[in-house]
Amino acid sequence: MLIRKVATNCQHPELRWNILRTHTVMQCTLDKGSEEYEVYMKRAMRLASAVYPNAANDSELARSKNRKMQDAFGGVLAEQGWLKFINQTYGLIASETQFETANGQIDIVLKNGERIEVRSSFPRNGVKFAICNERFNFKVIGAYSNLYKPGEVRKDFFALVLFETKKDDILTTDKVIFSLIGGATEEMMKKLGFTTDLVADGDLTETTTRYQVVYVKDAWDINQFETWMKSYGY
Repeated sequence: MLIRKVATNCQHPELRWNILRTHTVMQCTLDKGSEEYEVYMKRAMRLASAVYPNAANDSELARSKNRKMQDAFGGVLAEQGWLKFINQTYGLIASETQFETANGQIDIVLKNGERIEVRSSFPRNGVKFAICNERFNFKVIGAYSNLYKPGEVRKDFFALVLFETKKDDILTTDKVIFSLIGGATEEMMKKLGFTTDLVADGDLTETTTRYQVVYVKDAWDINQFETWMKSYGY
C-alpha cells in the first residue's frame, strides 16, 4: 500500500459552493493482486461470511453477498490504512482490536491506551466534493447519540476514511484509492456535533442507528491529527 500526503485546496478552482479551506489527507493506493491485497481480501471474506442473510432467491443472495463483500473489504482497508500510517509515522505504537460484531465499528488501540474508532464511506462524487462542498459536506461518525451505551468502551478519536474508488468497483478495480481524512475527538463531538439517523457505510448489519456526528468542514485534517498525536507524546 502506497501512502502519501495530499493537500486539497477547496478553492482551486474557485467555487462559491465550496468551503474556504485547504484540507490535508493521507491518500492510500493498493494494487490488486499484491500480497498485501490478498491478505486484506481474505480477511474481508471471513468478515462477510459471518453475516450473509437469508435471501428469497439465488439472485438476491448473490447481490447481498457482493454488497457484504464490498462493505467488508472497504472496512478492512480503512482500518489497515490508518494502522499503516500511524505505525509508519510514529513507530509500532498501534494495534487493532479483535473483530467481535458486524456493525462496522473498528477500533485501533495506541501504545498508551488511546482508542481510535475508524469508519469509512464511499462519496458518490469523489473525495474532494465530500470534504469541500458546503451544502453536502460529509460527516465524521462518532458514538451513539447517547455518546456511550452502558459497557461501551470510550473512544478518544473518531477517524474517517473516504474512498475515491466507487463501492461497485472496489472488488474488481486494478487499484483501490482511498484517503485518511482526519476526524474528531470526543470533545469535538460534544461541542460541534449533532445527532442524526443513518446506516454507517461498512455496517454489515445495515441497521439504522442514531449517531453523534461532526461535519468534515468542522473536523481535523491529517495535519491537525498529527498535532493531536504529539500532544499525547507520540
